[in-house]
This record gives sequence, C-alpha cells and structure tokens, in this order.
Amino acid sequence: MPLRIMDIINTPELRSRVVSGEQGLDRIVRWAHVCELADPTKWLGDGDLLMTTGIGIPADPGAQSRYVESLAKAGLAGMMIGENMQAPSDLEALRKTAEQLGFPLLLTHYGVPFASVTKAVVDATRLEEFERRNAIARVCISARMAIEGLDLEALLRRLEKDVHADLYLWDPQAQELWLPRQVELPEKLREALCQQKPDSQDSQLVVRRHALEDGEVLAISIPSRRGYVMLARRAGQDYLDYSLVNYMSAVLGIALERLHVESERALRAGSELMDDLLNARLSPRQATKRLESFNIELETAHLAVTARGRLQFAEWALLFERLDAPFLLSPQGDELLLLLPAESAQAIQDALGSPMGLSDPIDQTDRLTEAIREARLALAHTNPGQLVVLHERVVDRLPWLPQNLDEATQTFRHVLGNLADHDEESRASLLYTLKIFLEQNRSWQSTAEKLHIHKTSLTYRVRRIEALTERSLNSTADVTALWLALQAGEILGLAQMREKRG
Repeated sequence: MPLRIMDIINTPELRSRVVSGEQGLDRIVRWAHVCELADPTKWLGDGDLLMTTGIGIPADPGAQSRYVESLAKAGLAGMMIGENMQAPSDLEALRKTAEQLGFPLLLTHYGVPFASVTKAVVDATRLEEFERRNAIARVCISARMAIEGLDLEALLRRLEKDVHADLYLWDPQAQELWLPRQVELPEKLREALCQQKPDSQDSQLVVRRHALEDGEVLAISIPSRRGYVMLARRAGQDYLDYSLVNYMSAVLGIALERLHVESERALRAGSELMDDLLNARLSPRQATKRLESFNIELETAHLAVTARGRLQFAEWALLFERLDAPFLLSPQGDELLLLLPAESAQAIQDALGSPMGLSDPIDQTDRLTEAIREARLALAHTNPGQLVVLHERVVDRLPWLPQNLDEATQTFRHVLGNLADHDEESRASLLYTLKIFLEQNRSWQSTAEKLHIHKTSLTYRVRRIEALTERSLNSTADVTALWLALQAGEILGLAQMREKRG
C-alpha cells in the first residue's frame, strides 16, 4: 500500500503531528522532498510532500495564505515543517488557510532527519511495486488458463483474486451488464457507460475513470469483436494502475475470442446435425443421442422458421455467444430453420430481431417436413405486437387457412398459378408486388415507396396482376382470395414471395 499522511503521523519514529488540515490525512504521498525556495511548486507537484526547515515560509500573514494556497493548487500531498528551526514564529495565517483548504500541515521533531521520511516513502513505494509485480505474475498464470479453456465467468472471478479488485463485464451494444449475473451497477455509472462512445479499433485502448461515492471504477474496452468493456473497482490498493488494467483486458480478450470460436464451431456442428435430420440420414436412436449433446429432446422440441437475413455463421456466433439456451440452426435459402425448446424461442428471437413461427412439438424425426409447414404457417401470422407465434394458436384462431402442404399447393395454384408462372418465365416480381400492396392496405403511395418504384410503374404492375389472376383488387371477395393464396405461398416457402436481392 502507498504511504498516506496518516501513516506518517502513526509512525512513532517519525515523531510528527498534524496541526492543521486533518481532512486531508488520507492523501497519498508519492514522494517527499526538501525545498527551501519561496515557490516550491516549481520543483514539487502532485502527491509530493514538502519538507522544510521554514526558511522559505514568508512572515507576512497574507503571504503565508498565498503560500499555502499555491501548494494546495499544485496538488501537493502536504507540508512538513521542522520544529524549532527557521520558520517564522507566527504561523497562524498558514495554519488557518491550511485548515480551510483541508491541506495537511505537519510539525516534525527537531531530532528527526528528513531523510528518514523520504526512506519511509521509498520503502512503501517498493512494497507497492512488489505487490504490483506479483499481481502481474498472477494475471499471467490466469492468461495461460484462459488459453487452455477456463470458463469466462470463472476467469473473471480468478482475475478478481489476482488483483484484489471487483471486476465486471459490460456489453455496450446491449447496454447491460453481462457478468457477474444478477448484479446491478450504480445508476450514475450505468448512465456514463451508456453515453460512452466505443474506442476506435485502430487507436490505443483508453482507460477511463469513473468516480463514485464509494470509490473509483476504471473502464477499458476489451479487444474483442463485440467491443465489451471491463470495469475494475479499486478495493483500496493503488497498484491497480493503467498498465495492470491493460493486462487484464488482453487476457479477457483472449478468452472472448476463444468463446467466439467455440460458439461458431458449435453453430456449424448444430447445422450439420440439422441437415442430417432434415434429410433423414439418422435413425431415431442416432438422432436422440446426438441431440442429447445439445441438450435438446425431440419430444419437447419445436421447429422454428424465421428470415435468414444477410448474416453468416461468424455473425450468428456473435449474436448468440451470450445466449444460454439450447438450439440448432440451419440456413435454407432465404429462411433460417431452428430446432429448439419453446422456452428458448423468445431469447433467440430477441437476438435475431426478426419474427419467428414455431411448429407443434416434433416428437418424431419423420414429422420434420410437416413441422416446417406448421412453422411457416405460424410465421405468416406474426405481427409487430406478437413476434413469436405457435402453430397450435394459429390453427385454433384461423381454421380456414390451409392445414397441410397439399391444401396450400392447391390453394396457391388455383388463385395465383398464372401469376407465379409469369414471374418464373419473365423474371418479374408481380407476386412480391401483390404481397406488399396488400400488406400496405392497398395504399398506392406506401406501396410505391416500399418497392422503390414510381406510382405509374405500380399502376402497370397492378393491372397486370388483375389481368393474370382475373380478379379485381377493388373487390373484397377477390382481395380475400388473393390474400389467402398468398398465405398459402408463405406456408410453401416460395422464393418468389420474397424480395429479390442483388
């Protein structure tokens, strides 16, 4: 621990006592130096203890006040005056000003050499450096354990013991604390972290200081793909300096990169298992055994369908590396198929940010094809107020929709077959135009903006749609038939129903 003013007073052999500025007894003494000049601040600064026989102390009361004010303004730790030496006989102005500023003013016995005080400061600094070196050595051992696969939360707890500080892991993208779980940050600190802009990847990592009522918190970005932030709350020791914080940040960066690689590897392994299941390459016994390694049981698992988006496995790994929920995923064209327990659905939907439809419980592997249809049907009935929909709720609510793939195919071909054939032959997008037109409640302006086309072009498309389907978009009955056929197309997962890219 570094030496404080209070430690000097409590050291019997230094025979010093405080005469003013008791509020500053906790000040850290970084160095102690003798200076007899009229302006010691030219030679001493932050954390230094001024030792003087009193030669440089002015006799004038006003000058004494200005003398102390300059020392306090320069950040000195305090002032030590040798008793019965060469200081003015009247130091009352010096004492009063020091008291007002909370600046420690000490008197030291005539027989105590100032060199003894300097030696005490040096010894304390050596002890602090010794502790710091030991902490670095402990952190290096933790780094090796991180490389060998120590769990991230266990690593954080180990690092806390290494440096005797409280450590936290902040997710700036989600703007929430990740580790430790079930812990709340002070509101002042949370607000500061939410407003903090991330460091540039090309710049040196910056250690930011956040002052709280019960201490100081150091914050540093961790070199990771998601830009996590490590928080370190000082627990009284001052060897937790910027370089040590940087060491720990690098160690956590190693652990996070390993976690990301493992997450991506697990996603790919799950995708391969999904492909084997969908293509009936596994016996029921093999399927059950392999699913056990992912903590999934077919009896309670659901098949989910959502939009694939533009993400790849590396991006999915980033999204899900914090997610403690079992699931498998498999990209299939524009769709993303997932196998998961119902309780995992909401967390996964929150991470993906796209609506999700869930089948009934799968139970048997030979039901997967039917489960895909059920999930597509459920997906077609999601809305902004309900982003996760179960198939069983859709069937109970909308019994007039197609209930199997054969019915969906017949409905779609009967109403929209000509339109689909036209799109296929001409590479047009009339089906998608119809879908957007109905979703926008037949608003010409909104549909044109959504499709990024001129209103005149939209008018031409709508007329072609009406001609090919032989139905009018001004007729409620025809609009109903067209909408039901579009829902059947969604159930079938037709690519023509989706926006064409690139």
